[in-house]
Formats: sequence, C-alpha cells, structure tokens
Amino acid sequence: MKKATVTFQCRLTSPGIFSAYKGSMLRGSLGTALRKTCCTIRRQHCEDCPLAAHCAFPMLFLGKSVTRGTSYLSLPPPWSLTVTDTGKTVYAAGESLTFDLTLFSYAVSYLPYFVHAVILAGQRGMGKNDAEARGTFEVEDILYQGQSIFQKEKLRVAVPQGEELSLPGWNASAPGFGTLLVFLESPCRFKADNHLSSGLSFRRLIDLIVRRLRALWALDEERVVIDNFFAMLERADTIDTVENCLFWKDWTRYSSRQNSSMQLGGLQGSIRYHGDLADFLPFLTLAQEVHIGKQTSFGLGRIRFQWFPDEKDSDSPVR
Repeated sequence: MKKATVTFQCRLTSPGIFSAYKGSMLRGSLGTALRKTCCTIRRQHCEDCPLAAHCAFPMLFLGKSVTRGTSYLSLPPPWSLTVTDTGKTVYAAGESLTFDLTLFSYAVSYLPYFVHAVILAGQRGMGKNDAEARGTFEVEDILYQGQSIFQKEKLRVAVPQGEELSLPGWNASAPGFGTLLVFLESPCRFKADNHLSSGLSFRRLIDLIVRRLRALWALDEERVVIDNFFAMLERADTIDTVENCLFWKDWTRYSSRQNSSMQLGGLQGSIRYHGDLADFLPFLTLAQEVHIGKQTSFGLGRIRFQWFPDEKDSDSPVR
C-alpha cells in the first residue's frame, strides 16, 4: 500500500484562540473546506446526492465502502493527522502552526485537493466562532521527506510518488525475550465487547494493529491474511504487562456537520510489557506509521515504542 506524509508549515495572519486538541480543529476545518472544494450540488448530506459515487469528498473525508460477500464494509478515511499538541491555545499573528498529513492508498494522488482545502481553511480561519478569535493563516511551505514540494506563488504542489508499505508476516523464530515500552502519544480510542475500553492487554494491542492494517489494505481491495494468526494471538496472550501508566483523556468536540457535541476520549500514556516479544516488532514498527484505533483522521491513536532485549538476547535486532 502506498503512503505519503507531507508537512504543512503555516503562518497565522491574524490572532486566534484554538482548541486545546488541534487535531479535532484541523479535521473539522479541513472537512468543511474539502466539501466546498469538491461539492457541486451543495446537498446537506452525501447519502442522497446523485453524484456521491463519483465525488472526491465522500471518498476522501467519509471513507470508501466495499462489499465483502453479503456484507457492506465502511472503510476509514484514507488519511491521518499528526499534530504536536503543546496545549497552547492562544496564538498571535505571525506565529507558526505546523502539522503532518499522512495519505494512504489512492488518497496520495488527491494531495492537491487537500492543499486547496487547507488554503481555504486558512482564509476562513479556525478556532472559536468569533470574528476576533478565528485565526486565519497562510500556507508558507509543504515538505515531503524534508524537501519543498509547494510553489506558493502559483499555489501548486508536486504530488510525490509516496512509499510502499509492506505487510509483515508472522514467522515465529528463536525466542527473543525483552521489555517493550509502548507510548500512546495521542488518545487511543477503541471498543472491546462493544464498549469503549480502558485497558490494553498486549493481545488487545496486536488485535488493534492487525485490524488497522486490514482496514487500510482494503482501500486497495486487498485482504490481509496472516499465516498462523491464531498462533500469533496465543503468543500475545503470554506477554505480561509489568507497568501500566495509561490514563483516560477525555475531550469534547463540536461537529457542525452533525450539529452536535461529542465526547472523543481515549487512552494515553505509556505501558510496559515483558515476554517473548521480538517477533512482534515488525507489527509495532508499522503501527508507528499508520496509527491505531478509531478516529485516526483526528490524529488519534498515534503510537511509538522502545525495545529493550534481555541481556541474553541483546543481539536481537529492533525490527
């Protein structure tokens, strides 16, 4: 599957009071601007629009749907946001705002739509619904792999080729014991037994990663089949949680599209596991690229890990 992460470097042109969690604010502003960019009929809902099957907005913002046998599966939006959230809410004119947009699969070729949407969002402004508090901004530059791909004068962007992500396989090898420290850097939101979960066993973590990979590869109409998957889960069940520093972080966002407020809390913090973990490292490495859990387009589910092999396995590679 193809992936491309681009960095938007923006500069505020007026003061703004922003949401404490900027991923929600950016996602909402981006959705409004994408609709304005793509929609020609101006229907309130995409479901009853005769052009919905050929419009970029529902495919990019709402997520593509696929048929699996007799089931109708709704896939996640093919992109995610990464915002370094410092808690800063008050911005002065001239200050910078930087965020990453990661595009998956077919969405890579739609980068110009996203760029135009960000430009429109900057002209409209973001933040509190107050003329004096909605910070307007300009896109100064867009970077891909550290290189500029944006012509500001012409408002044009060079679409990158992207990189190919490869699925890891489960190949149980010689035992590789060690400690795995996992950081949930933005709230991770997921359901267990049809309820939002406040715990994260290692098996649950692996299940979340595999579920995310299956959803993303389905964007290319590919089915993810992991050989010996049940043996993989059995191994995951043997992994011990030795330290749990996770906490529930709740936050509220207002959806103008649904005209309602909603709670979007999730788990954040760190958790430490120990056991025969080395064979899982390729899955953790890929999870760092794609986020896990629900509402990844808000920037939720950002994950990072550190691997400490036991002394007898000190030659085990970080994979």
